[in-house]
Amino acid sequence: MTEKDLEWRELVNKKEEFLHILRILNHYYEMRGETKSKQFGFRRQLADSDPNRVQIFFAKIGNFEYQVACRILPNEDTETWIHIDGIAEERERLLTIGNTEHPVFSLVCLGDLFKIAVPTLLSI
Repeated sequence: MTEKDLEWRELVNKKEEFLHILRILNHYYEMRGETKSKQFGFRRQLADSDPNRVQIFFAKIGNFEYQVACRILPNEDTETWIHIDGIAEERERLLTIGNTEHPVFSLVCLGDLFKIAVPTLLSI
């Protein structure tokens, strides 16, 4: 699959939920000392941005994998990365063993946000 074949969706609602996920991931990368890249600087700035001043796009590239593209307005700079949705993956694993009471089912994951995102003609 090439970038041109991706079907992009824009997250219009619940941007706060995405930014919360990003803050958690940023904290993880900070604990690992992985903070020197330009992309991490962008992701830190994005996580602290007003949800009304960001654009968030997703394209599904696998069962639990997403291409993510984000922009902080009014700039046109866009950063992209791959997100592996470990929450959705764990939910599926637990469902196969019949466990539907685990706290992971109460967490918002990227797959949940992808489902409510609206199709867009984004081209990166």
